[in-house]
Amino acid sequence: MNAKHTPGPWNIGSSDLPVSRMSIHCKGHKDSCHSTVALMVSRGVIGISHDEEFANARLIAAAPDLLEALKDCVAVMDRELAGLKVIQPELSAARAAIAKATGEPQ
Repeated sequence: MNAKHTPGPWNIGSSDLPVSRMSIHCKGHKDSCHSTVALMVSRGVIGISHDEEFANARLIAAAPDLLEALKDCVAVMDRELAGLKVIQPELSAARAAIAKATGEPQ
């Protein structure tokens, strides 16, 4: 059984933990409360700048939107371009990414 992810949209916010700079949360998921999806914890890790940390947070926050957009693109390509061998590697890669994100078998 595969659990579904917390519905989007996800947003970047501040965490109230002293070691964390940012949190990823969704608003109004249950009882109009904020649900924390992920924490971007920084303890002075060498090699990761604040800008890179923020870029990672943006990517995580965009995950639900990216997944839905990719599913929509695959559906359109399946319908409109069925049998076109030129796009098969790209469709396979897109299906693999969707399976990885949803926990479904490839």
